[in-house]
Amino acid sequence: MRPAPIPIEDPEWRQTPPPVSATSGTFRLWRGSRFTWRKECLAVMESYFNENQYPDEAKREEIANACNAVIQKPGKKLSDLERVTSLKVYNWFANRRKEIKRRASIEAAILESHGMDVESPAGHSSSDDVDRNDYSEQDDSSSHSDHQDPISLAVEMAAVNHTVLALARQGANEIKTEALDDD
Repeated sequence: MRPAPIPIEDPEWRQTPPPVSATSGTFRLWRGSRFTWRKECLAVMESYFNENQYPDEAKREEIANACNAVIQKPGKKLSDLERVTSLKVYNWFANRRKEIKRRASIEAAILESHGMDVESPAGHSSSDDVDRNDYSEQDDSSSHSDHQDPISLAVEMAAVNHTVLALARQGANEIKTEALDDD
């Protein structure tokens, strides 16, 4: 189920007077300043994200208020550009979920390219058609003790893949040279 769209609280587009050379009745739209998340707000957002990746409107308001409380300086009012709104929180959560999904797909592609079985988000492996009993006689003692986190494993595999590709290119160049020598 998809959350209901959020109404835009403060417009990011502003009308400005037309340039001197423009015809009457026209106007230009200028993009507003880009919002930059402060470190303090990011820490608050991450903590809420770890609790729930899909906050409802009330929770987004709570998160926005928590962020504003963290960055509010005593005796100063936050400007519209500094203020965290529920729309900004909604967009941050959506972008964060998208980034996690993107990283997981890259990681899965790397692991699958090296012949490793990868669990899909639904819990089904990418090779469910393989009979698991075929491998029951193998010694699994080393695989249980050498667990690595998936990101470092993916980085390590990418380095190995890079080395293999470099060696393959070198071997292809030697084969071409030998073929030319035979003629």
